[in-house]
Amino acid sequence: QLHGAYAIAVLHKDQPHTVVGARQGSPLVVGLGQGENFLASDALALAGSTEHFIFLEEGDMCELTLEHVRIADRDGNDVEREVRQVAAYGGAVELGPYRHFMQKEIFEQPRAIADTIPQAETFDASLFGEGAQKVFAGIDSLLILACGTSYYSGLTAKYWLESVAKIPTQVEIASEYRYRESVPNPKALVVVISQSGETADTLAALKHAQSLGHPHTLALCNVGTSAMVRQTEFSFLTHAGREIGVASTKAFTTQLVALFVLAV
Repeated sequence: QLHGAYAIAVLHKDQPHTVVGARQGSPLVVGLGQGENFLASDALALAGSTEHFIFLEEGDMCELTLEHVRIADRDGNDVEREVRQVAAYGGAVELGPYRHFMQKEIFEQPRAIADTIPQAETFDASLFGEGAQKVFAGIDSLLILACGTSYYSGLTAKYWLESVAKIPTQVEIASEYRYRESVPNPKALVVVISQSGETADTLAALKHAQSLGHPHTLALCNVGTSAMVRQTEFSFLTHAGREIGVASTKAFTTQLVALFVLAV
């Protein structure tokens, strides 16, 4: 009966060994263990407890007991979701010798940038996924949708895309895009940018673009298991690592790397 965006876990005092979860608009992940199962908003929260996860789809509900996991879709039908193995290392959230996480993430930028630059002889469309070479050849413009810092990276990339690639580029704040009348262009590549891949406004803008008839979409994101990566045709991972600090540092610089690779 709930409307809006939520990720929820519910207990009943008469059934202490059962947890029921549901998600809509916010991430929820099931962790699979031996004689134990978990619910969390992020795989990293379960680092050290399990490496096997089910990333629930939009509208999914789940029932967890010590031994079993049952998942149903928004219509109440039992469904099977893919189990993924993800090594979620807890070391990423340790402060180490730094005074605070923002300082740590500033100093992590060189490593993050190096990890994001593709180790390839040449930069070509295949870096963005299978079939990208053919699709990119027919692209005549770009529409970049993002929020906050990711939006600023898109504004910077507009200069590169138009000067290097000679492709007209439009950059929009994702939260504004779906509230106005826009003219879809089937030959445009819609690029969504997000550190987490779960930014609600950007996901909603992506769905809106697809509903208007934009067939070609690309996610630039730091989380390979995120909703954004799963819902786009192509993707490119920024490999910034876990970002704890509120003020974006390495997320921004790695997004710039990804966008420069795209321009090239």
